Amino acid sequence: MKIRSANWFLSVGFVAALLAAGCTLRDEKTIGTPANPLVVVLSPAHVPSMDSGAADFIKKHLEAATAMSVEIRAAISPSDTIKKFDSGLTDAGLVTLEEYLVAREEYRVRAALQVLRGSKLGDYEGVLLTRTPGGAGSVAELSGRKVGFVGPYSLSGFTLPSIYLKNAGVEVEKEFSATHEGNLQKLLKGEVAAVATYARQASRAPGLKILAVTGKVPNEPLIVRRNLEAATRDRLIAGFLTLGDTKEGRRALAAVADITGFRAADEKVYQPVHELLLGEGKTVYDLVPDGWYIYRLNQPYYPD
Repeated sequence: MKIRSANWFLSVGFVAALLAAGCTLRDEKTIGTPANPLVVVLSPAHVPSMDSGAADFIKKHLEAATAMSVEIRAAISPSDTIKKFDSGLTDAGLVTLEEYLVAREEYRVRAALQVLRGSKLGDYEGVLLTRTPGGAGSVAELSGRKVGFVGPYSLSGFTLPSIYLKNAGVEVEKEFSATHEGNLQKLLKGEVAAVATYARQASRAPGLKILAVTGKVPNEPLIVRRNLEAATRDRLIAGFLTLGDTKEGRRALAAVADITGFRAADEKVYQPVHELLLGEGKTVYDLVPDGWYIYRLNQPYYPD
C-alpha cells in the first residue's frame, strides 16, 4: 500500500514537473483532428440545460469557424474545472473568475477573452440587497442580524461583502445558500435582513433596494492553455468572438449564463481582484472548494 501511495505521488510530481517545464501530454501537431479534438471545458456555472441545444450549437459553430474537431466537456465542480487543465489535456475553458484565478496560479492558463453581458457590460457590482419596507435602513442596522451569503466561494456573494462589512465594523450572522437565487428567496421570505449578491438581482422582484455597493468585479474570462499553439488559439478566439453574430448564436450564448458576447482581455483585467485578496491576507486558493488541495497536489514530491 505504501508503494502504491509513493508511486501515485511521484506521478503527480512528474506531471507538475512537466507543467513547470511548459510541456504537455498532447500531440500538438494533431490537435483539432477527430482523434485529438480541441477540448473546451464549461464550468458548472456555464453548463447550459440539455434541452437548450446550446452546447451542441457552440460545438458546431466552433468547428465551422476553426476548421477543427471540437469537444465540449462539462465540469462537475469548480475544482474539477480547474484540474482539467492539470496535464495539458484541456485547451480552453469558459470558467468563473474564481476558477480562473486558481487555474492561473497552478497551471499558468491565459485569459483570452472576457465575457460581456447586457449592453456590452464587462463588469458588475457586488451589492448588499434588502427589502423595502421592512428591510434595513443602513448597513449599520445589519449589526447582529442574519445576512444571506453565497459560497463561501463567491466574490460578490461572499468575499467582497465580507471585506466591506469588516471595514465598516459591522458584524452579522452569516446565513449561507448554495446559489444567488436561493439567497434571494431567503430575503423575499423575510428569513434574512439583507443578502450579498450582484446588482442585477435588485430588479428580480418588487420591493428590493440596494443598501450598499460592495465593489466592482470584472466578468469572467474564456481561458486557454498557455502553451496552446498561437495559430490554434487565434482560430478558437475568432470562433468565440463570432458566436453572437446570428440569432441562433445569441440564443445559445444566453443559455450559457446570460452571456451576450466577448471582448479581448488579458491578465491585467483581473489583476486588481488578485491584489485585493492579497491586501486582505487572502489567496486565490481560498476562493474555490478544494483550492488548497489543488495547491498541495501540485507540489513536488519529496521522499522522507
